[in-house]
Amino acid sequence: MRPEPSRLHRGEAGYTLVELIVAMAIGLFVASALTSVVLTSVRASNISIGRIEASSQIRTFQIRAEDDFASSTAPFAGGCPCTTTPIVLQGFQVSSGTLLAPSPVTITYRWDGSANLDRTVGSNSTHLATSVTNFSWDVDPATQNVVIHMTVTVLSYSESQTFVFHPRLTG
Repeated sequence: MRPEPSRLHRGEAGYTLVELIVAMAIGLFVASALTSVVLTSVRASNISIGRIEASSQIRTFQIRAEDDFASSTAPFAGGCPCTTTPIVLQGFQVSSGTLLAPSPVTITYRWDGSANLDRTVGSNSTHLATSVTNFSWDVDPATQNVVIHMTVTVLSYSESQTFVFHPRLTG
C-alpha cells in the first residue's frame, strides 16, 4: 500500500510567501524603531556634550577675566561703541608666597576672529576658549565698566553670554 501524496507533502511544508512578507514587514518596523531610538540618543548626547563644553569654556573665561579686571584699570576702547580689537589691561601682579611689592603686568585678551580666545601675560599665551564664534567688548562711559559679549558654539550647540566687569578705580 502506498502512502497518499498529500500526506508526504505535509511534513515538508515551509513558510508561505504571505508569511514571509508579514515577517519581513514586522522585522523592518522593529529595525526602524530601534534606529530612531539610537539616532535620538546620539543627537541628545551631542547636544549634552556641546552644552557642557560651551559652558566650561565660558566659565573658564569668566573666572580668569574677573581676577584680571579686578586688579587692572579700565582698558581704552578707542571711542568705538563695540570692538573686537584685543583688550589690553594694565595692572599689578603679586607673586604667591613672597612679601615683595606687586609688579606691573600687562594682560591681553585677543580673539583670532574664528575660534580661539587667547590670554597673554608677558610672553605666556594660553587658549581660554577654543570654540568662540563671536567676541566683542566696549566700555560704558558712565561707569567705566567693561561689557563683553561672547558666543561659544560646540557641536551645533551655541551659548551666548554678556559679562560686565568692574575694573579697579584709579585715583
